[in-house]
Amino acid sequence: MSGYFIGEKQNLQDILEARDKRVEYQEYLLKEYKNTIVSYKLNTPGAVKYSSLIKDIFDEGLKALRQKLKEAEIIYKYEKILYKNSGPEYFAVFYAEEKLIKKITTDIEESHPLGRLYDFDVLDAQGNQISRKGLGLQPRKCLLCNNNAFECGRSRKHEISELTEIIENMAIDYFENKTL
Repeated sequence: MSGYFIGEKQNLQDILEARDKRVEYQEYLLKEYKNTIVSYKLNTPGAVKYSSLIKDIFDEGLKALRQKLKEAEIIYKYEKILYKNSGPEYFAVFYAEEKLIKKITTDIEESHPLGRLYDFDVLDAQGNQISRKGLGLQPRKCLLCNNNAFECGRSRKHEISELTEIIENMAIDYFENKTL
């Protein structure tokens, strides 16, 4: 493996604290705006959650989201981007129907060359998460074996080094070909 995933390692406590803070911030946004919320982060295995490559992947997903929202003429009411060692995060509030927003985000996850790494959560004004299943979509597939990604992750079916290697290769290939 090359040095693309070199950064400050996060332990389980760091990751859990980041998740708790993310949920707490989502709850604040729901109270403040009472509308559709998008919370975006990356699906990256391993202890390093922030590096220059991870930031580039994240920024590319954010660019894709903004472009799709612009095309759909959806304007955000509020947005915030955080670049942290526990991983980059994006929060936004939209005055738009949550299923439309979820459709846009799942389209990005399914069609963008790096989309498998993007994790867009969409919450309705009551704080209910809009699921892929609720839109009639299949669960996300594993990068390595095409089985259910959640099941592979939970069972730790694959080595982290295998996953980070495929992510590095995907990203490097994407960014090299993007400039052509």
